[in-house]
Amino acid sequence: MTPPIEYDPDAVHTPVLTFRWVVRRNGDDAQYEASGTCPVCTCPMTRTWTFGQAPVAKGGFFGRREEPGAEPYYTVCQCRTLHMNRPASEPQGCGALLAIAPPPSPGQSAGATP
Repeated sequence: MTPPIEYDPDAVHTPVLTFRWVVRRNGDDAQYEASGTCPVCTCPMTRTWTFGQAPVAKGGFFGRREEPGAEPYYTVCQCRTLHMNRPASEPQGCGALLAIAPPPSPGQSAGATP
């Protein structure tokens, strides 16, 4: 039996990970979904990004990207496994910060594009 994995908000995995990307388009809108395994807790996870955003009330934007780019994506683990001592305010994940390689550019295989 595998021992339980603790929630660790200070865990960081610095090497860039290669996940499987799926792009879902709905008219001009697109969702980019990365699926893979968290190397810290070894659980499967999926994270979705959308691009473009409405400006905030006083002008400007939140810190989101306006379009996909070549730089890595950063996210905390989004696995659905129950980890010991995970705060109630964190609905999922092991707490690890991960860097994910960007989706392939158009023309390269990125997964399904319905």
